[in-house]
Amino acid sequence: MLSLEVKEFNMPTVSIFNLKNEEVGEINLNPDIFSVPIRKHVLTEVVLWQRACRRAGTQSALTKAEVHGTTKKPFAQKGRGVARQGSLKNPHQVGGGVAFAPKPRDYSYTIPKTKRRAALLIALSARLKENSLKVIKDFAVDEPKTKIIASILIGLSAKNSLVVDSTNLNLRRSMKNLARSKFINETGLNVYDILQYPVLLITERAILALEERLK
Repeated sequence: MLSLEVKEFNMPTVSIFNLKNEEVGEINLNPDIFSVPIRKHVLTEVVLWQRACRRAGTQSALTKAEVHGTTKKPFAQKGRGVARQGSLKNPHQVGGGVAFAPKPRDYSYTIPKTKRRAALLIALSARLKENSLKVIKDFAVDEPKTKIIASILIGLSAKNSLVVDSTNLNLRRSMKNLARSKFINETGLNVYDILQYPVLLITERAILALEERLK
């Protein structure tokens, strides 16, 4: 997660690396996207919203009215010396229904688009200021091979990372079985995934597309 201390700077310029972890250039990042003030309460609100939207809401239990069984009185009201009972389907009976039974529901809600955009900018800025953002020149792979990608990530010191690129089918397939890393298309980049992984690997073309989309 995010550290409590981050240093402010005005002109974010970062190195560009190839897949062999060799520096091959530099790129100037848009300060309106990668150098915004860190407001953690905004990140919290958006992460809670994302988690709520991802909840399946499929919980379900049977109420007294839905449990299968007879409505016949189990025994006579008087003469047994025990408490009277009206039905074996009552919640306190074994096999009875559930009181206030949970039912399928939708946990999602809406928040303003401006807040979602602001949280994304904050997350990107925080990763950059923590030196946890690494720009890759190109993440081209000839064929989908998980072993090759795993080796590349280790060489980039990013074994546990979120890899962001534009359309890259081979990379997506190669990372599908990696337990500690994830590939995501630039258009689907979100706050929860950025904060979930300690390293953010993003290609140069994804950076340019992201700046064009968020400017």
